[in-house]
Amino acid sequence: MLVPQPREFICRVWAERFAIPAFDVCNLELLKAVLEAAEAERAPVILATYTGDIDHAGLRPLAHLAKLLAGEASVPVMLHLDHGTGFDLAVQCLREGYSSVMFDGSHLPLEENIRETKAIANVAHAVGAAVEGEVGSFGGQQGAVVYTEPEEAAALFDRGEVDMLAVSVGSVHGQRSRLDLDRLKTIADLVRGPLVLHGGSGIDPEDVRRATALGVIKLNIGHGLFTAWLAGLREGLAASSDHYAVLGRGMTRAREEARRRFIETGAAGRA
Repeated sequence: MLVPQPREFICRVWAERFAIPAFDVCNLELLKAVLEAAEAERAPVILATYTGDIDHAGLRPLAHLAKLLAGEASVPVMLHLDHGTGFDLAVQCLREGYSSVMFDGSHLPLEENIRETKAIANVAHAVGAAVEGEVGSFGGQQGAVVYTEPEEAAALFDRGEVDMLAVSVGSVHGQRSRLDLDRLKTIADLVRGPLVLHGGSGIDPEDVRRATALGVIKLNIGHGLFTAWLAGLREGLAASSDHYAVLGRGMTRAREEARRRFIETGAAGRA
């Protein structure tokens, strides 16, 4: 079921000190695998669509498919825009019924990032949706890793009127990493609100546990899910020429990876 009040739900997760994996999904098989894993672990889940996922599948088809499957699920589901590029895309996603949208203004000067984020928050909040902002960057396609300055995090959270804030404290898109937990604690003490980590696939599990205790409520998982999916497809291709069997093997591996992440973040059993 789609979460009816995303902002209140985010506050509940923050108060209970666990994190929800946000899985980047771009097709039917990944959507089904992630939702099946969530139901198996009785865990809430965030279905995230990165801009590349939207380019691949199309916004309306992907959103409608995700909402249809979410509506049939017995666990809480949020549909989320990952690394949104600006106001227009955020509004398009909100029109399609997204639970939350992210604006990635990490490349902008702080004041401009705050203005753009707040403009999106005004629209999202008017329709009951949540907003994620970002200060600092996580490498990968974003370029260099830039650690978040605690004072800038507090300014964007308060003045950008976000519901959750992505902060860079050591995690890197697509790479193994350890967190600067002292920096994260300083940020958490200043922000006093829900935080997000990107590059979640490679974070050390002990760091994940300690980060959730500090108020991280969303952990982005893209690389880990895709890697598992592709490994399953390769196994399927090596064993069979039947496309259903190949796709099924990919789904099995993706489902196993998702279940592991629900347990790691403390989301298992929280539905």
